Amino acid sequence: MNPSKRNVWGLFNLGTAATIWGSTFVVSRYALASVSFLHLVILRFACSTALFMVLFLVQRPRLPQGREWWLYLGSATSGYVLSIPFQFLGTSLTSAHIGSIVTCATPLAMVVLAGLFLHERIRVRDICAIVIALAGVALISLEGLSHSSGASPLQWLEGIAALLAAAVTWAFYSLFLRLITRKQSSLTATGISNGLGFFILLPLFIPRGGDVITTVATHPALVAAIAYLAVISTFLGFYLWTLGLEQVASVSASSLMFFCQPLAGTILGMLVLHEHVTAQTIIGSGLILTGFLVNMNGSRVNTL
Repeated sequence: MNPSKRNVWGLFNLGTAATIWGSTFVVSRYALASVSFLHLVILRFACSTALFMVLFLVQRPRLPQGREWWLYLGSATSGYVLSIPFQFLGTSLTSAHIGSIVTCATPLAMVVLAGLFLHERIRVRDICAIVIALAGVALISLEGLSHSSGASPLQWLEGIAALLAAAVTWAFYSLFLRLITRKQSSLTATGISNGLGFFILLPLFIPRGGDVITTVATHPALVAAIAYLAVISTFLGFYLWTLGLEQVASVSASSLMFFCQPLAGTILGMLVLHEHVTAQTIIGSGLILTGFLVNMNGSRVNTL
């Protein structure tokens, strides 16, 4: 496949993964009404780890060796142990559409990290586009201080802080994956990172695990929500994101594909959860979309 077509497919896979994760905020918002954010994360990863183990038994991929394990530990810690729990915590304190929008601070961190560690050239256009998008994020973040959001202003700001932490740690996760997929397949990178993250978090589940499983088992809708989070959001979404990072020519140039997430999160939040979207949210979303268009208007294939 020629580099240009490969880059296009990479952008498509990244955009598809981000769109899937927009729906994740809606499903998790529903599930969080019955299960704590940490238990929900662990149940999600337990199911997805089981799926990856079945695939690995069939395909028998090459396992990491020596120092490669440190990269996997970094990806598991940043993506699975930190980013996703922060995301669920932030969503529980704010709302589905706010969660999907604020975590779009990820591209800024991705551009900076790609420049520092992958030595990718950072374009002025990339920075301008991200500043415009972050202005939209800031506008939306202030919504909770001027409107009734069902949470106190302090809780709202704590939720925003958790979502921003999720965005930054996800950028580190993407950086680790970019390094791992230079030698390993996307499926192997995603599966091993998922499994390591699950086993690191597992001790936190054991004390109340029985009660949580009983609660989930008696609510079919909750079982369906966790299955969606495990199969679609984690197994498929994480694999497409890793595959996209492997295919694109530049992490920094592709980072704004993450902005597909708030569009799905906001629309589904309105339709499924009947969340109220204010004019302030619409203007902020418009700024985010403008930043995306500014970046895409001048995008080109770069090489590492």
